[in-house]
Amino acid sequence: MNVWIFSSGLLGILTSLVHIFAGQLDPVKPFLKSDLPDIAKATLLGCWHMVSAILVTSSLGLTYIGWCNSLPLYQNLVIAISISFVIFSFVFIAVGWYFFKFQTFIKLPQWILLLPIGLLGLVGAS
Repeated sequence: MNVWIFSSGLLGILTSLVHIFAGQLDPVKPFLKSDLPDIAKATLLGCWHMVSAILVTSSLGLTYIGWCNSLPLYQNLVIAISISFVIFSFVFIAVGWYFFKFQTFIKLPQWILLLPIGLLGLVGAS
């Protein structure tokens, strides 16, 4: 078992659950009740669910690879997924900085879960 990659996957599954369930309450429901045009709502809701799918599938993949210790076969995939999560965290920091400056670390805390997923995966892949 590669504990680093397995831990990355488990944290990703936890993050997926937070995204799917808590995210429906906080950003999604108020967003759907907004006065935005339906095309914008449908597009953004579609993107929300695509993110859910990416979180779940990549997290399950990392968990499986870590559990089976099949890194030699999937090392490039682990690296690609891990780098993606690091980039995702930087996106939240950048977007949050644009809107909230120093308060981004409190108002958009998603980076706190995304960054460790990527870093754990990268450590396990090295």
